[in-house]
Amino acid sequence: MQIANGNRNSYIKKYTLHIGEVAIYENYMLAQLNEGITLNIETVQEIVLIANNHFPEQPFAYITIRKNSYAVDPLLYLKVFEIENLKAIAVVSDKFIDNHNIKIEKHFYNKPMSLFKTLPEAIEWAHTHL
Repeated sequence: MQIANGNRNSYIKKYTLHIGEVAIYENYMLAQLNEGITLNIETVQEIVLIANNHFPEQPFAYITIRKNSYAVDPLLYLKVFEIENLKAIAVVSDKFIDNHNIKIEKHFYNKPMSLFKTLPEAIEWAHTHL
């Protein structure tokens, strides 16, 4: 997993889950999920628990690095809606298919969601939504 550098972006805690890795920063989560998984309401539960633990009331963003190929069930956003203080989702990918996938996923998520080619761009954008 790419870990952001610098004081503002030093991670607080890192989790290795069966679906991938999640790092917690001051006001965002950074995830890189494993090849071939299906991200759905059940598998996203661990990420939701981590978010609720580290950001119980504080606004935060979720950033995912889609280096690996995996399936995203858009119905998972029903569970994500329960996290009121999640303010934005950023996806980092240079794959053409993710450009198409994000357009579909945006229909299921009513908060800011955007695709970026680099992690620094995603982090900067996420900070503007907090």
